[in-house]
Amino acid sequence: MVLATTILSLALPLTVATTRAATDPCASSKTKLACLASLPTLAQVGDQIRLGHALVKLPTTNPTLAYLSNSVTGANSFFMPTGRCNQVAHQSDGSPASIADCTFGNAKAGSANTIVLTGDSRAVMWATAYAKLATVLGWRLVVLAKPGCVAQTGELTYLNVPNRPGPWVACNRFRTAVMSDLAVLKPAMVVVASNPAASLADGRRTSQNGTLAHANSLAYLQLLKSASPNASFVFLSGFPLLVNTSPGVANPVACLAAHKQDIRFCDVRSNNSVNDDPTNRAVTQSAVDANFAVIDQKPWLCSPTCPGVINKMIPYSRDGLHINNTYSGWLMGVMWRSLAGVPNSPVQLPTN
Repeated sequence: MVLATTILSLALPLTVATTRAATDPCASSKTKLACLASLPTLAQVGDQIRLGHALVKLPTTNPTLAYLSNSVTGANSFFMPTGRCNQVAHQSDGSPASIADCTFGNAKAGSANTIVLTGDSRAVMWATAYAKLATVLGWRLVVLAKPGCVAQTGELTYLNVPNRPGPWVACNRFRTAVMSDLAVLKPAMVVVASNPAASLADGRRTSQNGTLAHANSLAYLQLLKSASPNASFVFLSGFPLLVNTSPGVANPVACLAAHKQDIRFCDVRSNNSVNDDPTNRAVTQSAVDANFAVIDQKPWLCSPTCPGVINKMIPYSRDGLHINNTYSGWLMGVMWRSLAGVPNSPVQLPTN
């Protein structure tokens, strides 16, 4: 299911970074530039990942291990802000949410300042950080996301779980609604985040067929571009798929609970590399072939392996398949700089 940098002289000390992870610097900053410039850079994130590799005992973290281990709070730790859009995202068979329900930031902004975030639960996990970023920059953010409904063509099994029946009708309806909503919104930018693995109702699985993964992903991305031909398109790639030979280790939250005295055991590798994840590679190539700008998420969590604690934060949600809202919020500056660096990006570095 489902960015290496030189060591700085720790310009962002561990204690300062931890404070910024727990608070919202944009709530008190006088200017947009001061707010965003105060957030960690990619180099500083890399520093903290390397420090995470050296940790032995589990420190006091934010979120806490107890919070993430809880079946309710842990499962919801990556979901979007409360409201109708969040409610619909929890409904497997509900009708797609309206644009108004899923608008965040400046609702009065026009198309030139509208960004759409779309995909499955990987889009949901970025929604809270994007909503904060939209508020700071004065954007209108519209979230069109349905957990389990991957950004590919092909009818899925129910909830995209292998060996379940299909087709998943609510997913089909959601995809149709996304295309209609894009045509109405005419956004300046569309960001796609999705699990690369799809379980099709006809029994095929893209995790076992890179050619199929590429074809279905390319077809869907081309449909998105046809629905909003003047938008700038971005694909978030390479989210770590954590793997290990020991049961439970690939889920950092469960592993940390079992290895509090030596959390180095929970520093695992990701198979989302160029050499050993054909599905992720095929789907990323489809984004390149569709002329999407590609942003790699893996270096935001791994260097080269993926520690269970980074900057006194446990990055993941309870399932280990998503990052939680605390960690995505800490990465808001990295995401902003990445979006601003996309060719012909409508996202600009603020001047005041």
